[in-house]
Amino acid sequence: MNSPKTIAPRSESRKLLSLPTRQAEQLFQSYEKQQQLEILSATRNPKSREKLYYLVPDCTELIQESPTEDVLQVLDTMLGTGLASALLPCLSNEQFEELLDIAVWRDGKLDEESLDLWLFELSECERDDLGRLLRELDIRLLAALLHGRVTLQDLHSSMLLEVGYLDPSSPAIDYADERSRAICNAIWEADDEIFRTFIRELFAIDTEGDVEAELAAAFDAVQADRAARVAARDKEAGIDVTEADLIERVDLESLMLDDDEDDNGTDK
Repeated sequence: MNSPKTIAPRSESRKLLSLPTRQAEQLFQSYEKQQQLEILSATRNPKSREKLYYLVPDCTELIQESPTEDVLQVLDTMLGTGLASALLPCLSNEQFEELLDIAVWRDGKLDEESLDLWLFELSECERDDLGRLLRELDIRLLAALLHGRVTLQDLHSSMLLEVGYLDPSSPAIDYADERSRAICNAIWEADDEIFRTFIRELFAIDTEGDVEAELAAAFDAVQADRAARVAARDKEAGIDVTEADLIERVDLESLMLDDDEDDNGTDK
């Protein structure tokens, strides 16, 4: 059996990006999968990497075998456009969980604006795909984020919920904005039981005597679970520097990461 032809991944990336689409597809699909992954890894511009993913009929395998950080860079360029919904379903459950653990936290704290954008992208997914991904999302986090934007009018709402009469169009639910309404509609269409769990979490927050304390407790619990997952992944990967250590030792703002490097250019 002949061994795969040796390639220079960065040079091949430039060649592929310079070719007409049909020729690029034929060439990229002629490579072994490992070679395709090497080319993708060598392509540091996220938008260029996205173009390469689309050179195969179904990029699910390539995305699932790519580092989560590399996939996140690609998805991050699409946030807020609805276009990320085309690639999100390609993620494995484990990748999606890891992606959120990276993408919606800053210095160990929840980035609510980022989470809101990711929820919007999720709401644009096909409902079967959304249902699968929602099962990897901590519903407490969703409830804490949307608290105040999705409100139950009165305590009778819980009775409607328990007998199955509460859905996103119910007059018992008020929405502060159209995005929160769209997110709730998408959750309901994808998995009505997850929607009911979400409403129960909202109701639990609202019925506490000290709502702010309950919200803080919810965030703390989610943060602790996330920290445990990150620590477990680091241990499995043999990483002994914690996220807190990294923040303490490295001034991330001072790092010049040339993610916008032109992959069609020449080596420096």
